[in-house]
Amino acid sequence: MRYASLFAYHFIYFITTGMSTFVPKFYGEIGLSDSRIGLLTSVPTLIALLVAPALASLTDRVSRKRYMLSAMLLFVAGSCLAVARATSFLPLLAVVSVYTVFSTAAQPLATTIALEYTRETHRAYGPIRLLGTVGYQAGALLVGAILSQSLNNLYPLMGAVVLVALATTFAMPNVEGHQHKRERIPLTKLFSDRHVRWLYILIFLITITSQFYISFFSKHLGDLGMDNATVSWITLLSVLAELPFLYFGDRIARWTNIWNWLLIGAIANGVRWLGLALSRSALAIILFQIPGVTVLACFEFFPALYLARRVAPELSGAAQSVLTLTTFGAAKIVGSLLGGVICEYTGIPALMAFNGAALLVGSIAIYRFTRGLIRDDTVRSLG
Repeated sequence: MRYASLFAYHFIYFITTGMSTFVPKFYGEIGLSDSRIGLLTSVPTLIALLVAPALASLTDRVSRKRYMLSAMLLFVAGSCLAVARATSFLPLLAVVSVYTVFSTAAQPLATTIALEYTRETHRAYGPIRLLGTVGYQAGALLVGAILSQSLNNLYPLMGAVVLVALATTFAMPNVEGHQHKRERIPLTKLFSDRHVRWLYILIFLITITSQFYISFFSKHLGDLGMDNATVSWITLLSVLAELPFLYFGDRIARWTNIWNWLLIGAIANGVRWLGLALSRSALAIILFQIPGVTVLACFEFFPALYLARRVAPELSGAAQSVLTLTTFGAAKIVGSLLGGVICEYTGIPALMAFNGAALLVGSIAIYRFTRGLIRDDTVRSLG
């Protein structure tokens, strides 16, 4: 029952993630400019970063982590349902900020619960996360089917799905906070490990381009004249490669080390952004989306496994929270806010091409440095 609840939660919650890919297009439909879209994705994320240290520490101190997850989802659902009442930009910004704070914190907490439970019971985490990808696809298709003409009810639909996900948390494993009724370990202790610091730094630098893509890709497809149904099918086909990967993900992670995976992800996405910048047909876009599996693999899944092994149990929740805040927090602020401003002058395709070139050049620049990190990891494993 406990193991099954993790599958159910990831499937249902990630439906909202698939739906959220249409949020920039929704903002475009209600007449917001690229710079305002950038503000709506970056300012709430900045607020989430300011609140993050308290929430990250709290995840390791609560008596039961699933209780905290339930509370977070309640705020997420409430903010989604409140978007329809926000009739001007500032109220919309406030409501979206509440949504961003708690949705950004909820997923790493669910990841921590799943990782700790699967390690204790000697089960694979990959298939659980696979159901998340299936949910993501279902969410994209659901929007295409129900909201093909207008995205006005996008946020209320997301809120309803979050409430269903909330119901599954009551059946989740009773994973406790490892600092509950024990000595408190400060969050700063997490960054005393040089390798953990560099993991976050490299992921931040690389995923700035991914966050620009997330913030503006659906709008870019709309600019090319594609309707919501076409966008949903492109989104679905773009993530199909994730399914076999996630099923075997725990074994694939052992093929090489985390630092090589980061380089592989950077190179693959450099090629991807250059291809998308030049593509105008749906078929070409889908083909260049295939390397997108490396975003999930190299910057989310493999780092989560690495941190679960390397970081002390007392900081496990904080480590996963900081990982999410690195990609969907700090990198999102730079990618969406700065990207939105630049797009006003260059357009989306030109900035995609620049991002692709930057990743390929950056991969060459950090290659030698990552060799040293690999040697350090090898020495530690032998010791």
